[in-house]
Amino acid sequence: MSSKRHSIRPWDSFLSSLRRLAVSLSNHRTNRFQSERMPAQLNLSAFKFPLGFIRIIQFVFIIIAIAAVNSWGLTVEYNCKTDNATVMSTQKVYTFSLSKVKLTGCDKQMYSFWPGDDSAGGAAGFFYFVNVAALIYVIFVAFVYVIFWNVYQTEKRIPLVDLGATALFFILFFFCSSIWWAGANTIGTSTSDDRLKELFQQQSWVGQNATFSNRDVNNGKLAISVLADWVCVICFAFNCWFIWKEIVPRDSSNPTDIA
Repeated sequence: MSSKRHSIRPWDSFLSSLRRLAVSLSNHRTNRFQSERMPAQLNLSAFKFPLGFIRIIQFVFIIIAIAAVNSWGLTVEYNCKTDNATVMSTQKVYTFSLSKVKLTGCDKQMYSFWPGDDSAGGAAGFFYFVNVAALIYVIFVAFVYVIFWNVYQTEKRIPLVDLGATALFFILFFFCSSIWWAGANTIGTSTSDDRLKELFQQQSWVGQNATFSNRDVNNGKLAISVLADWVCVICFAFNCWFIWKEIVPRDSSNPTDIA
């Protein structure tokens, strides 16, 4: 029994050494793979190329569009005439779903004011969805350019995914700009002096002796947001072309100059 124990110990020691060697080789290969795939530092040179620079332009105009819409507001002033005096009331509106807005009447009760045709809540919702989603994607793909620029230039599948997503946002921005253009025109018409005077002639307001006095609205911000989104349409169209230029030369053995 003693001789068998002594003969097993060297064999166990040998197996233990082999295990340590295998683990060491595995760690070495993993570290080597990561060092080859991961860049040593951020590669900001990607933004020197049209493919990267146009992402900066997209980011700026998406921010402009969202900021312009968020800064929109309407203030309506109207007079409530009584036997003794005239009281001025002020109401502030910050939503594009005008049909859901209720103003405080002269009797301190809440009354609906705009009909459903004057509302642009759906257009505004679609605008926010497209712009926020595009903003998130632009930030994400800019991160990919900075961190994995070398991989992006060598791996064909990544530019293909980028091309598909960029083409999708081009289509979304085209429809978004058209729909929001119509929505902004609806808001402009619904908040005009003539329209507000007409709405104060409704039965529920005439009975309270309420008359329109003044309004303060910055519909110019909506025009800025529409223009910014149309710029995004153009930018995403050019962006598709720039990405395509990165892919086509890899599919041809004799690529031509398509710049």
